[in-house]
This record gives sequence, C-alpha cells and structure tokens, in this order.
Amino acid sequence: MKRKLFRADIIFFSLFVISAVFTLLQLSGRYNPLTRFDTSPPKNERQEEYEASLSRIKSVRKLEVYSDSLYNATYSQINKEADYEKKYSNLLAAIVRKRFYHGYSEYGFSDNYLLTLFAKITNAAYNSVIAPDDVLKYAYASCSQQSVVMMELLKRKNISTRKVGFLGKKYGGHFSFEAYYNGRWHFFDTNMEPDLAVLNSYDRPDISFLTQHTELLTSAYRRYNTEKILDIFPKYAYGAVNVFPAPRGLLFQKITGILSYSLWFFFFILFIITRRLYKRQTVSNYVWNRRIHFPPFFAGAPSVSHPGHKASGA
Repeated sequence: MKRKLFRADIIFFSLFVISAVFTLLQLSGRYNPLTRFDTSPPKNERQEEYEASLSRIKSVRKLEVYSDSLYNATYSQINKEADYEKKYSNLLAAIVRKRFYHGYSEYGFSDNYLLTLFAKITNAAYNSVIAPDDVLKYAYASCSQQSVVMMELLKRKNISTRKVGFLGKKYGGHFSFEAYYNGRWHFFDTNMEPDLAVLNSYDRPDISFLTQHTELLTSAYRRYNTEKILDIFPKYAYGAVNVFPAPRGLLFQKITGILSYSLWFFFFILFIITRRLYKRQTVSNYVWNRRIHFPPFFAGAPSVSHPGHKASGA
C-alpha cells in the first residue's frame, strides 16, 4: 500500500506540473510556442462574397444587432412588419455569406489545449469549432459552422429551422439548413453560395423541390461541376426542428474548455491527498514498531525473564 501511494504521489505531481505548464502557455495567447502546431488558417481565394470589414462581428449578439439595424434601415416602418420572417431570413443569409469565406475553423493550443491534443491523437474533426459565438471569432467557417451561426440567430427570432445533411458517393458530404416561414420550408446554403436570383425566382424552395428539379438545382449551382452537384445533393437527411445539430459535441468542447483552465487544480488536490495518505501510512508503520515492548534487562532482574543470564553476584 505504501509503495502504491508513493507511485500515485509521483504521478499526480507530474500531471499537475504538466497541466499547469499547458495552462500557462494557453494563457499566453499568441506568445504560446505551441501554436506552431495549430492547423494553418485556410486562404481566401476571393471566389466568394467575403467582406473583411464584417470580421468585427465576433458574437451572435453582435450579429443580431447588426442584422436588426440593417433590417430597420432597409425596410420602412410600414413594410418592416409585413412578411418579416422571409425578409429577415434572406437579409441574414446575405450577411452570413459575406461574413465568412470557406474553411474549417478549429481550436488551437491557445484556445483549448486539452481538446487540441485529443483531436491530434484521435480525429481532427473533434477540434472543429461548434459553438456559434466561437465560430464568429474566425473569418472563415465550414458549411456546418456557417449554418449553425445562422440557425442560432433565427432561433432567437422565433423562426424555426432544421438542418439538412448531404452525403455523396464520390464528393463527400455537405451541410446546410432550411427555415420555415409562410407555411413551408425554404432552403439556405450560405457556404456554397448558390445563385440567389435563380432560387428567388421560385421563392427559395426547399431541398426536396430542388432535387426533384435537377435543372433548377444545377442552374443555381452552375459555378460548380455538375457531376459534383448531382452526386452530393440527391441524398439528404433532415435534422430535428429547432434542435442544435451537435449537442454532444458542443458539451464535450465546453467541458474540455473548462478543464483546460482547471485540470491542474484537480491534479494538485489529488497530489495533496496521496501525499497525506503516504505520510500517514509511514507514521503508522513507525508507531506500530515503537509499540513492540521488550522485558527490562537490568542488574537484579529475575533470570527467568532472560534465560541464559544470571543476576549479578549469583
């Protein structure tokens, strides 16, 4: 038992030191030398409706304020209430298209070192940012990340949404969503940026209508390879209405985010506990040895107490 406690003591102390160092490096921000191992940011190829000036919008709340102000400036007091869900959804989609260019935003060693290490050891997908507020800290975002930002704000405006996931046989997957207004669903894809004029000519139909009319689908996505469009979009699946697409992933990232700042404290407590148990075990063994009594051996003591010895003068 004593040996096990000693080993545990060494292990917890080592983990405390390591986690404390990682936390200090994380707090150092851009001066963190481990950032060299972060995934390199994607380049903007200038083929999208990206406006760098919108990068100042770094939270869903700020996006809401900007969208509201633009909506009030665009529509008069008389017209702003009529067909609100449609107007606001389309205006927000236009903003999000310009807010991001395509690329996966990922946490780094200065954001969440614990999650970053886990992703590098297991699967890089675990490191992709899920929380809408965190996505808005980056200039670039993937299809799913752009969608969750817009879905979050529409949810705050009481406009129902549902995700639409795609999986092609050759060209992989895609992620977008639909918003519900005027009695039916409407398809939005801020990442691949289909031609709005084509979609609006049909009042922005849902994905079911688009896949049934492939000439309309390929026309809206005409800047992409036709084979790619017809491979990705026909096979799709809906998510639950008004439910965050990845609740478990979001919870996992939040927990690791908290632990990346506090894990050292837990290891420190465990080190203190095992240290005290080890000392208590050591003292207990010492006291037990001290309690072994030997009969007194001195001049004049009865020889029966010490066989083979005789009292002085016998």
